[in-house]
Amino acid sequence: MAAQPTKPYVKLASTLVLVGMGIFTLERYGLQRIEEPGNPLHLGSIVLSLLVIVPVAMVIAGALVFMVGRMRRL
Repeated sequence: MAAQPTKPYVKLASTLVLVGMGIFTLERYGLQRIEEPGNPLHLGSIVLSLLVIVPVAMVIAGALVFMVGRMRRL
């Protein structure tokens, strides 16, 4: 019996979630490095907001793509 190919909406949803989680991990690592004593780097409030909002939005978008694709049975 041949394995069924992965549906496109599952690939898109998993990619969005994995990229979002990867960006979140890099963001946490980067912010820990910035908070070290003696580091003169300062990020603006807009940049910090985007660093938090973008990964969360990608994970939510991945969940929505999966739910809509599942409902439409693509």
